[in-house]
Amino acid sequence: MTPASFDAVDRLMDEFFDAGGAPGLAYGVVADGRLVHARGRGEARLGGDVPDASTVFRIASMTKSFLGATVLSLRDEGRLSLEAPVATYVPELEGVRGPTRDAPLPTVRDLLTMSAGWVTDDPWADRNESMAPAELDALLRAGLTFDAAPGTRFEYSNLGWTILGRVVTNVAGAQFQDVVAERVLTPLGLTSTGFTLDAVPADRLADGHFRLDDAWHVEPTSGTGEFAALGGLFSTVEDLAVWVATLCGAFPARDDDDPCVPTSRASLREMQQAHRFVGVLRGAPGDDRLPGEANAYGFGLMATEHPRFGTFVHHGGGYPGYGSHMVWHPASGLGVVGLANARYAGPYRMTRIALAALLEELDAPARTVRPTAAATSARARVDALVEAWDDAVASELFAPNVDGDLPRERRRADIAAAVTAVGGLTGPAYDVTAHAASRIVWWRPGAHGRLRIEVWMTPESPQRLQVLDVRGVPDPAEVVVDAARRIASSLLSPTPAWPADVAADGVDHDALVVEARRALAVGAVGELDPQPTSAVSAYDATFEVRGAEARAALTVVVDEATGRVSSCRLAVSSDEWPTASRTELSDAIEGTL
Repeated sequence: MTPASFDAVDRLMDEFFDAGGAPGLAYGVVADGRLVHARGRGEARLGGDVPDASTVFRIASMTKSFLGATVLSLRDEGRLSLEAPVATYVPELEGVRGPTRDAPLPTVRDLLTMSAGWVTDDPWADRNESMAPAELDALLRAGLTFDAAPGTRFEYSNLGWTILGRVVTNVAGAQFQDVVAERVLTPLGLTSTGFTLDAVPADRLADGHFRLDDAWHVEPTSGTGEFAALGGLFSTVEDLAVWVATLCGAFPARDDDDPCVPTSRASLREMQQAHRFVGVLRGAPGDDRLPGEANAYGFGLMATEHPRFGTFVHHGGGYPGYGSHMVWHPASGLGVVGLANARYAGPYRMTRIALAALLEELDAPARTVRPTAAATSARARVDALVEAWDDAVASELFAPNVDGDLPRERRRADIAAAVTAVGGLTGPAYDVTAHAASRIVWWRPGAHGRLRIEVWMTPESPQRLQVLDVRGVPDPAEVVVDAARRIASSLLSPTPAWPADVAADGVDHDALVVEARRALAVGAVGELDPQPTSAVSAYDATFEVRGAEARAALTVVVDEATGRVSSCRLAVSSDEWPTASRTELSDAIEGTL
């Protein structure tokens, strides 16, 4: 990654700042476990210096991930259970009753996943940060209002995280602020992160602001109290880069030494999983830079499925005077952090768009998969079988279902035919891809085509092979590739139509246009890959068109004698559509008709 790699990040953050998003902005890029790029714009204080990576901002709800890690560290020590009713640890809740007689009381897990059923409480909770313990006791004893039965749906609850702070206080026997510092901040060396500003020089603090009558005004800073558990931390881009790197460092799961800072890698991964579905994130109207993304809540963190890059983990923060966001891609360890000093005005969209831009430049994989040792060994042995069949090797390698699914003699003949179809093998394996730890796909080059090989291993130990799929993909005739390019270019355009310069017999143009509109609606628009993914012959091939949000398969059959297209099919890969309701998809498609 070079300095030029960060140009897109800088442009996006400039866009946020130049639109009047905040008086000041500081942001940074995390890669390889460290802060690799940082920059600031504007003023940390009105008339003051430009903020930088060491400038201290309130991070608001990004605090929740630090408290979540603290809760899990206590769980890992056996001092609390996530499945226990929260009243087990907070006696003031013993009198609370659910919304119905059959509704269970919220558990610790419900609070961690925003599933307690309590009312969404922004901005009420933000203004209660300084609440004293006795006041919180009285609030809880007076009763709480539920909007839903606990454990049934997502409802963002700052009160729930305030109560988690009380859980930590009661279980650990010390104020949650001190416990978070002891278990997370100090072990990670986050010396500029804390719930108070006692140790922060005044000239490093970014004042909070709000906008009124077209002017910025300083927002008073509240003091730490019971509600600080939901969002009271101060921090810097430098410190948050360490936190992001720590959370990224939990992936992939592995057996090397675990530093257990601040808790086990397993628990840090647990925080970043999708525990409660939230909905579909979408970009601003007229801005297509954010695709539709399935969004779920973990433990103080969001897990979002990007259609191109897989899992993003993130969380924002909005508070009187401040806005913030951090986002990272666990598969690559790349992340972006942004801090702003304006009320609820964080660069939430821009950090996510910036991360996607960096990943696009790097052509990052959606996820990193480490194949099992058995799968890796099976790949080499299958290669040997394809080159020269050996029944003894097959018997040792195959699970019983393999011969049951296809008689061995027929499988051997089919593999031999596939090799013949590509003109014999001419080189070693390439493009080896692990779709899962026990599923591997690879290619072998032939004289006039290529061989696609896929294996699935069994769940038993030791693993055996349960699926063996070998397909010959002959090189397509030039007339087929040319027709496919012309068809894709014309159909997958803003005005889908059959290309006038492609002769065809018996092709349903209207059906193809309808499917093309479907592809447009879900983002399956891009360049056609001239190497087919499958082929019956040189004149019957299927090509892939991969768009930013989905992909489509285009099958073209050409009559060898006439050179005219005799069949054409276009199909959107439904498993890669952006997550949306059927109604949303239908509406999007209908809007293009």
